[in-house]
Amino acid sequence: MSSGQNRSRVNEPYWAEIYPKGNTGVFWDLVDFPIPECDPYLISKNIKSTLEDKGCHNGPVSIQLYQDEKNLLPKELIDKYESAGISINFVPDIPEAYGYARDHKMLVDILRWAVDSPIESNLIVLSKNLKESLTVSVIRSLHGRGYNVVLAVPTKHIPFTESSAWLWDSLCASLSSDGGRSSQHVDNKADTVAVADSV
Repeated sequence: MSSGQNRSRVNEPYWAEIYPKGNTGVFWDLVDFPIPECDPYLISKNIKSTLEDKGCHNGPVSIQLYQDEKNLLPKELIDKYESAGISINFVPDIPEAYGYARDHKMLVDILRWAVDSPIESNLIVLSKNLKESLTVSVIRSLHGRGYNVVLAVPTKHIPFTESSAWLWDSLCASLSSDGGRSSQHVDNKADTVAVADSV
């Protein structure tokens, strides 16, 4: 992709084409966007199915989930997530991180993913706290290089993406229809989508 194409796309505020062949990295804050509790294999299957519906058919999909350490799961369930191809990260609440510990961890993982992913890959981030200057700079840089960036909550600092709340909304709906057990946070779904769509 030429630099001219990259610049033109940065100026298109809601460009959200999904590249069909590049890698797709899903970085998901479970505190901000909770999902129903169910079999990790079902979560993996339905995330990939939802992405296929958006045109992501051929490239590999990696899924990283982020949760507060206080909600640590039993080891056998963590092992099931890993076996299903989902990395679940339990992040301690570090005072020095000013409430953004999960996003700091997520940013490091996004950079690692980008190193191993070709241009024209899809970066999908579900988090409400992408506000710090370093995070904004990294995401804008990746988009400028040709990565397709889709955020759950676009901000005035990163205005070039549609809301990725469709992924969370579709996943919750599909898991519920498959018999997923709702978590204590899922009752906030409508409010969260409203926040995402109104930013």
